[in-house]
Amino acid sequence: VLADLYRRRMPKEYAAAQRNIAHILPTADPTTIARVAQSLFRHFAYYFADLFSLNRQPFPIQQRYLHCIHNLDRVQPLLKSSHGFVVATAQLGNWELAGRLLSPYGKTVHVVIAPEQYAAVQRLLREEHRPPSLRFVSNADTGAFVQLLMALRRGDIVAVQVDRATGHRSDVPVNFFGRPASLPVGPFMLARAARVPVFPCFCIMRLDRRYEIHVGEAITVERDGEAAALQRMAHVLEQYIALAPDQWFNFYDVWDTTSAAR
Repeated sequence: VLADLYRRRMPKEYAAAQRNIAHILPTADPTTIARVAQSLFRHFAYYFADLFSLNRQPFPIQQRYLHCIHNLDRVQPLLKSSHGFVVATAQLGNWELAGRLLSPYGKTVHVVIAPEQYAAVQRLLREEHRPPSLRFVSNADTGAFVQLLMALRRGDIVAVQVDRATGHRSDVPVNFFGRPASLPVGPFMLARAARVPVFPCFCIMRLDRRYEIHVGEAITVERDGEAAALQRMAHVLEQYIALAPDQWFNFYDVWDTTSAAR
C-alpha cells in the first residue's frame, strides 16, 4: 500500500523508472512497462523493510531467508585463502544482505557506500547490529582508495556497486543495453592495483520473498584494461538485470549522461 502511495507521490522517479525499463525491455508495450514499474516500487518497499529488519538480524535468522547461493564454488578457494577479491554488485535486489551473508566466511567485508545525508540515518540503517567482520566505507572519505587497497592486500573483500555514475572523473562510457551509459571504472582500477579478481555478485528476491545469491565468473583486470573489464561487467549487469527488471532500484535516467546519480 505504501509503495503504491509513494509511487503516486514521486512522478519524476516513476517516469524515470519507466524509461529505464523501456531500455531493458525494448519490445515491451506501454502497459507492460507500467506494470513492471509498479512492481519495482513494491519490491523496493520489501527491500527497505528488510533493510530495517532482516539486515539487522543475527546471521542464523538471515540464513532462513536465503534459498541458495549459485556458483559459490567460484569464490570458495579465495574465501579459504589469504587472498582478497572485489565483489562488484548493483542496486539490484538486497545487495546489503549479500554483503552480510559473506561476512561469516572468515574475511572482513568492506562495503563501499555513498554517504548518507544524516549521520543518524547511517547509524540506524547500517552501523547498529553490524557484525565485527562487516565494515562500511564511504566513497567520499579522503584516502578511501588507499584504505581499500590495503584491505585487499590483507586478504579482505571489498564490495562495491558499479551500476551508477558517480559524477567523478572515474566514470567511463560503456555500451549498456545497446546504448552508451557512464559507469564507474574505479572498482576495476582498485582490483588492478591490488592484483585481485572481480566477481559479479547479486542478491535477488524470489516469488516466495526469499533470496538467491548469484556469483558470476571472475573478471581479471589486465594492465591498462580497466575500461575493458568495466565493459565486461556491463554485459554481466545486462544479464542479471534482465532476470529481475523490477528489482533494479535506479530511480533516475541511467542513460542520461548529463547528470549522475546522487
